[in-house]
Amino acid sequence: PAGKRLLGDILNHAHLFDEDDGNGLPPKSFVKDYEEIWVKKCGGEDDELARAAFYQLTSRDEDTLMVPFYDMHNHSNDLKKLNTITTKPLRRKKPFLMHSIKDIAPGEQILISYNRCHAGWADKTYEDCVSYSFYGTSELFDVFGFVEDFPQLWYFRMDVGDGTRDEMWDTLTFTLEASDDDDDDEDNDGYPLKVTFGDNYSQNRDDEYPEKENIKYLGDHLVRLRMLETTMKEDDKLMQTIPRYEWDMAWTYHEALVTAMSAAILASKEDVGVTLGSSEGIVDSRGLYSDDYDDDDDDSEDDSEDEDSRDEL
Repeated sequence: PAGKRLLGDILNHAHLFDEDDGNGLPPKSFVKDYEEIWVKKCGGEDDELARAAFYQLTSRDEDTLMVPFYDMHNHSNDLKKLNTITTKPLRRKKPFLMHSIKDIAPGEQILISYNRCHAGWADKTYEDCVSYSFYGTSELFDVFGFVEDFPQLWYFRMDVGDGTRDEMWDTLTFTLEASDDDDDDEDNDGYPLKVTFGDNYSQNRDDEYPEKENIKYLGDHLVRLRMLETTMKEDDKLMQTIPRYEWDMAWTYHEALVTAMSAAILASKEDVGVTLGSSEGIVDSRGLYSDDYDDDDDDSEDDSEDEDSRDEL
């Protein structure tokens, strides 16, 4: 319970994984699927064994299929690491195929994508691939319990109304990628991040840039998360009430949210200082850059070496 309360505080949910619009940060609820699908629709029993079996199934299934051996592999969408691609049957009694997409050395880990072909899928070789998955980084955290490495796909749904009229809902979508520099550090420390607003289905990427109201929403949550970190992360008594894995994963996701929202704010076309009053505390130690941001005063070595790269913020 204490671990759930901590994560609920980070997400600012009235109850954990609150699926109602306007209640905090992603992810929204897939947890309620157990009650909606198994208990109500299937008429299944609600006991400890049934819950364990349901979540074991839903965390191991491949969309609508169960594929032994395949479900044992770890996830990555990093095209430098991902070494397989799958073809799923459209009809019963057809084979499920798993292909290597590069040489795999003896002892090398076989990696699959848990949400390949999602809306931010970057591999042009398989740009026409399809999937039933609409998971982004938050949904992977919800269902599988880990924060994926870069690239990441984020959805932030928010009310952008001014409070004087009916609610106006908007979803800010963007991908967050590590730079193209040679990077042997899996944590990408010290390397720039690239922000691309919208997804592969966007008609006009310029329309996907965050507006002032989006930045205000992200900024408010960012300040709240920073304060939460200051007051709770060093609380030894609280830490002792939560299993270490739950504690670590909650704060890992907290860091992922802070990084993603900071990146989106800095990559926006809005004047951050005017919109938020101050940009102090937004940036972590990494450089952040976006598609169309232009800084004529930046003569960094990285820019001179790669003319096609996005300009550093």
